[in-house]
Amino acid sequence: MDLLPSPDIDHTLTPVYNISVSLNLNPFVPLSYVTTLRRGPSELGELVAPSRLGVMHSRGILRMNHRAIRMSTVLKKDGYSPRKFRWQYANSVILWDCRTTLDDGSPMCICSDINSHQIASFVPPPPDPPQPPPAAVLTVFPDGHELFDHILLSALVVERKLTSSF
Repeated sequence: MDLLPSPDIDHTLTPVYNISVSLNLNPFVPLSYVTTLRRGPSELGELVAPSRLGVMHSRGILRMNHRAIRMSTVLKKDGYSPRKFRWQYANSVILWDCRTTLDDGSPMCICSDINSHQIASFVPPPPDPPQPPPAAVLTVFPDGHELFDHILLSALVVERKLTSSF
């Protein structure tokens, strides 16, 4: 899957990121998805981060900047709502609030910085989408460009958390 800029901005639609997902079937570790994020239009682009999330368990691993860390250390629930998250990796802190649901059932996730300034929004397809399902829409505002890798990766993980039972 490719992350493309809006056609309003780039008429050539050159992919900015390539996102691939595979199933880790290693019999010695619990079943998990491996999501790999790369810059550029193919799986040959610069590696940003591979992450591994379990299918039936809560353990997950994130590798970023040659460092492996448990996903539970990076992404935590923020407050009492199961639809609010805090992403903290090194000096980057991002807050996700996905408590709003649109008319079609899609969650509307608002991403803010530590000072509560909105830096992005993410609308994944609804849980029971029509066929073909609508594309997910990630909007990153200029104040969020510096955190783009973190915003994209955390949006993928938050969506996985919202749609799974762990």
